Amino acid sequence: MRFFDFYKAHGSSNLSDFDILTRGYDNSREVEQARKEKALEVALECVKDGTLTSIDSIESPLSKKIKEFHGRDTFEINSHWIEMSQLWFCPCCERDKFGISRVGNKGQVLAKLVVHHDHIADALKAAFNKVFVEFSVSKPTLTGLSLVDRLAEGFATYSPVLVCEDCNNADAKAKRAIADRYGSNLKYHSFSIMQITRFIVPREHSPHDINEEELFSIWLACREDYKSRMKLIYEVAKVAVLTDCWFEGYPADFNPIPTLSNRKFYGGLGWVSPEALSAEVKKQAMPTKPNMKRWRTEPRKKGAQPPESYLSLILSLPGCRGMWESAGEKWVCPVCCRSKYETVEYFDKEVSFITHSPPRQSPKWRGVECVCKSCFRVMTAMMKELRSEFDAVISSAFDCVGPVELKSMIIASPHSQHRIDNKVAIELLDRKRNAFR
Repeated sequence: MRFFDFYKAHGSSNLSDFDILTRGYDNSREVEQARKEKALEVALECVKDGTLTSIDSIESPLSKKIKEFHGRDTFEINSHWIEMSQLWFCPCCERDKFGISRVGNKGQVLAKLVVHHDHIADALKAAFNKVFVEFSVSKPTLTGLSLVDRLAEGFATYSPVLVCEDCNNADAKAKRAIADRYGSNLKYHSFSIMQITRFIVPREHSPHDINEEELFSIWLACREDYKSRMKLIYEVAKVAVLTDCWFEGYPADFNPIPTLSNRKFYGGLGWVSPEALSAEVKKQAMPTKPNMKRWRTEPRKKGAQPPESYLSLILSLPGCRGMWESAGEKWVCPVCCRSKYETVEYFDKEVSFITHSPPRQSPKWRGVECVCKSCFRVMTAMMKELRSEFDAVISSAFDCVGPVELKSMIIASPHSQHRIDNKVAIELLDRKRNAFR
């Protein structure tokens, strides 16, 4: 039952107020539509006179320059071109809009940008149909296609990206060249923009030429990966068709999370911010107070020694990799004095290496570039206890303690979270609660 029907059915002493608010909301839609129409009119005028360059039109200064250069007035323009800045340049060939523009076969100026995307989703659906035929499946699958749709993005070799039409066409041209040379079926393969950049020969106002030697080198390097991906896709399609317990869908008209944030607004509720509503109601609630002493009173599980492959795992995680490389080979945590290797954590078969840098303006930490994850974890826990128990005003975890104070209360072990000397921690807390009031 829709909220408004439910509301009317159950009645309310404030129903008349709600009706008034609803009427105001309905009227505001007309006002909003009028504002949108006016905004469009003004936007087009600003594009025309050159004061707005974040979108484009056939009458923009850029378009006038393009018309003059090509000596043509007829434009073939698409939505992506219109919605993109006049200062945009293709991330693949690095030409700007002026350089991308060219004359088409019908004498028109081509002004088109396209979304370059992977075709793995098509491969999954084709494999899905193929399994039905090969295994003579007579029983329909209720969840298989949903599984295929949800997995498609995970098999893609890159995310969709906006490029000029010539770069997108170069991908198709390259696949034809490979098919002619190697007889390969590249129906579901698509080169990424980093690969396309390497084999195109871009020129302004012209389609790209292809450097076939570079193209074939790229294809030979990724051919086996493509074949492996196709085999894996076929196995996934078999699972999707031959089993029926992978994904349970909902009826099309069913909203599985019907909170205010996730459903259409009806009447006056269109004026209500879900975030503001929750914040206002929570003021009247009595939340359960967490135990802020656990960081210093409860024992810590000892971490295991990382596997031999720990470094390759760390370097495969973008965040960890950056921290590992920034720390330097001989880095040692300046607080707990553990080596770089000893600060690597290995819990629940997951490897991590994380460091934290103090704010530059922090007087307690001058000269310190970064500390290990365990040291920062202790500072953060201490800050939370001071804030919760003593209403301390602290802007950063590094403001709680200096390196010497922190070192005095921790008991460090390789690959593990620090244990805490609770007696020392209590003494520090007693001193700090007065300092931060």
